[in-house]
Amino acid sequence: MDNINAILGDLDDTLARILDTPSWAQQIVTATAGHLRTEDPFLALTDEDLTATLDMVTELITGHLPTAVAEEAMQRVAAVLPQRHYRETCDAYAWRMLQAARAI
Repeated sequence: MDNINAILGDLDDTLARILDTPSWAQQIVTATAGHLRTEDPFLALTDEDLTATLDMVTELITGHLPTAVAEEAMQRVAAVLPQRHYRETCDAYAWRMLQAARAI
């Protein structure tokens, strides 16, 4: 009986860890927002800067994963990214990204 309880306890711990771990897409959005907020928060964000940052973060987070998994994560990211406002600062956009990450 103790063996069964130990196995069930391990299973519960494993399931809790899985449920608490953010998805790859959520990790990408959160890490990108963090980078934008710390690198140059008051700079007006351009499409080029956003793309470069997303590409860099995506490679860091999903570079070791199968291509199909990385592509699906990026599709999920693209689906929740807010539209950039004209002359919006990196910090302001990053805040909106963090709000969008909740939807993933």
